[in-house]
Amino acid sequence: MRAGAFCDDRVIALMNRRFVNYYYNRSGKGEGGNADAAAFTRGRTKNPYAFFAAFAPDGTYLGETPLYGTKDEVFTWLRELLDEHPDHDKPTADEGRALEGGGPGAARLLDELGRHAEARKAWAAVEGSEARLAEARLARLAGDWDAHAAALGRLDAEAHAADLAAEKGHRLVASKSWAEAREHLEAALRAHPKGPRLAEMRFAAGVACWFLDDRDWAKFHWMWVVENLPEDRLAMRCRIAAAAEAMPYENPELGGFKARGMIGTEHIVREVARSRAVYLRLMPLWAG
Repeated sequence: MRAGAFCDDRVIALMNRRFVNYYYNRSGKGEGGNADAAAFTRGRTKNPYAFFAAFAPDGTYLGETPLYGTKDEVFTWLRELLDEHPDHDKPTADEGRALEGGGPGAARLLDELGRHAEARKAWAAVEGSEARLAEARLARLAGDWDAHAAALGRLDAEAHAADLAAEKGHRLVASKSWAEAREHLEAALRAHPKGPRLAEMRFAAGVACWFLDDRDWAKFHWMWVVENLPEDRLAMRCRIAAAAEAMPYENPELGGFKARGMIGTEHIVREVARSRAVYLRLMPLWAG
């Protein structure tokens, strides 16, 4: 889930706003190993594997995400959980003042709280590029492509060339225009070799290549992020995508999955190493 839901901006923002998060390994071993956490959850959750379980402050079990839930499923689940338990969704004093004050502060807060319909209205009343980019992102997440185009059309095309390129790439991937998406994104990556949106453009370019059945170049784009942006929130997402051919469960953003039964971490490490070899082989072609 660190490769999907837990690298998603919406999920991260909402979890940080409304939950006290604790990562643990139920086995009690390795990273996050904690016997007390394992004892607390044992027998109280539906499954012991990759999920997010929520408990009230008094320890009452409130629910859990689906096994290997997608980023959309987890975000929807978190938002619905708070709607079902409004006592856990009350604004703090600082949040209350921000909401009353309106403007960009209120818009950012509504955005982080996952109240996207309200956030879109709030951003629409704010001037500036931050507001337009936020409007475009929220419209994209809602599949409202007319609003997406309208928000982007209000940006300075020269000053925000990289943002416009990234957003167009997202739209092309969403429409499954794989060949056009690949051509556009690879051109954009060459035109904008630096900036905060490289990882998302690389991931999207890899998805387009994958569906064009050019898996080597898909792995190249994903491993580029793993190798060059290891601290980026999308690095794990790219790493798992690069290991997709060895994974025991389907990657919801990719196709062509074949069940492989149970595997160990060594299988994933081996597949990532294979993808890295592809990356190293193709790097001179990309650089040249």
